Amino acid sequence: MGEGAVGKTAIVTRFSHGFFRTDYKTTIGSQFAVKNIDIKASEGRRLTVKLQIWDVAGQSRFQILRPMYYRGASGGILVFDVTRRRTFIVLQEWLDELRKAINKDIPLVLVANKTDLPDRVVTPAEGREFADKRRMPYVESSAKTGEGVIDIFEQLGKTLVEQREEGGQWEVQ
Repeated sequence: MGEGAVGKTAIVTRFSHGFFRTDYKTTIGSQFAVKNIDIKASEGRRLTVKLQIWDVAGQSRFQILRPMYYRGASGGILVFDVTRRRTFIVLQEWLDELRKAINKDIPLVLVANKTDLPDRVVTPAEGREFADKRRMPYVESSAKTGEGVIDIFEQLGKTLVEQREEGGQWEVQ
């Protein structure tokens, strides 16, 4: 989730297919990817988590469609662009939209994307503070270079596994 052009599709593409596209295309509705990831669980155990990733459109004209993609989600990734303050300022609106659609809290990871760019306006401290106040992990990434991208999904997978081990309602196979 996140505003248009923050890099949601680029992150998913980098993670699921291993490359970065330089030609930006607006996501229409949503895109879908599936990938397994190995997670270190409690007591040193390793688990394979199958992530079904829905990449939802960030532009406001698609707002009416997004709630149907949120329903049934076990976790999520909230993304902002470190070079565009507005994408950071509206993060709470994204959280409100999600909670309104699903009427519960789910594990989320906050992602500060485009850290490779020189004109950063949102500091790591600001991102961490937002995440800490909402009890979510914080990851910095660059979909372009690939830095931090795997960390995003590993952190989400780890959080989902921990939730399950604490008595969550979904099942890991």
